[in-house]
Amino acid sequence: ISMDVDDDPRAAYFRQMEAGLYVRMALLAMVLGKA
Repeated sequence: ISMDVDDDPRAAYFRQMEAGLYVRMALLAMVLGKA
């Protein structure tokens, strides 16, 4: 979803999407033994 289409400041999924990215990166690093 583009921010141009949905610019509701109450929408939390953009923040959740960003947080999820870092969680996935950390999990991959742990699984691959780089953490």
